[in-house]
Amino acid sequence: MATFEQIFPTFLQKCAELHALLRVVAFMLFIVGTITFVMHGFSPKTMMLHLVRLLILTALLVLLPEWGNRIQELLQESILSGLGVDPAAVDVQYKALLIVKRDTGAERSWWDILSDLDGFAIEKLVTGALWMVGGFASFLLFWAYVFQKVILYLGYALSPLLIGLMAIHPLRSVGSRYLLNLIGVLLWPLGWAVAAVVTQGILDFMTDPSLKFFDSTGTFYGLQNTIGLALVAFWIVFSTVSAPLVIQKVFTSGALAGSQLVAGAFSGALQTAATTAGAGAVAAATGIPLVTAGAAGMAAVLSTLSTAAGHGSAGAIIIAGSGLPPRSARGRPGDDITGDKAVRELIAKDRRQYY
Repeated sequence: MATFEQIFPTFLQKCAELHALLRVVAFMLFIVGTITFVMHGFSPKTMMLHLVRLLILTALLVLLPEWGNRIQELLQESILSGLGVDPAAVDVQYKALLIVKRDTGAERSWWDILSDLDGFAIEKLVTGALWMVGGFASFLLFWAYVFQKVILYLGYALSPLLIGLMAIHPLRSVGSRYLLNLIGVLLWPLGWAVAAVVTQGILDFMTDPSLKFFDSTGTFYGLQNTIGLALVAFWIVFSTVSAPLVIQKVFTSGALAGSQLVAGAFSGALQTAATTAGAGAVAAATGIPLVTAGAAGMAAVLSTLSTAAGHGSAGAIIIAGSGLPPRSARGRPGDDITGDKAVRELIAKDRRQYY
């Protein structure tokens, strides 16, 4: 794929021009901060500390974009590849775990190989499905890095103004929070690495051969892989969007990454399941199986992505656009199965406008 610099060359140029323009404002704020510092009294020691602070702020003012880009490249190249848990290569990880757990060190007879044909077929099907999931994860990661760079470059462009505020004692905390949020965005790959460790745990569950010893037909092993496939597919899509936001919250407010991710995943899974069922029920009225499956799948993807970003269930728009009255699980009319009544009301308002 094309790089960010190739896709948005003019954007980078304008951000650099804005950064250069705001440097003048930053130096003026340095002067204002020094004047207010002197007016409130000072000692040789405090003056020396103030000068050191101005020296550090000047270095940040000039070198922050370069330092940030180097850190981002280092994290992007080393975190996921260093751990070996890149979600885009989830099928490779699955096959590697299968080889490790299948190699018991003892020779296998032809009878053992023939008796394991069912499990072998299941593993091939799961590998193909994981390859498609990995491709979608690769697509999401590419655009996630694009959004990260957009946020960072806009942050770099405005950073002289906020760094200048750090020279004024009453406004120092504003600039500090701004830099913390920038560092939080830089650490997005760390969030993907944390989420990928959970992915690795799900793959360990999928490749556990224990059930083969109790069920020679491979039924339970197939069920185990099916459940694991559903979990890992949802988790990869959900965590690719939510993990960066969680790791940024961890850095800026001290939240626990594990609890934030798990709680968000449970909430997102429930909303996704409800939206998928609702969209499938709406599309089933057409009597066309492909339409039903397509509507349910689209609702699932939209709901997973939107709940991961913390914006409700976007898949509800498929249900809302059906024109059918919403019902809850208890059948009361007027209740929205996804809880997103605002979507339905907005679409109904637009319909009245044009019809």
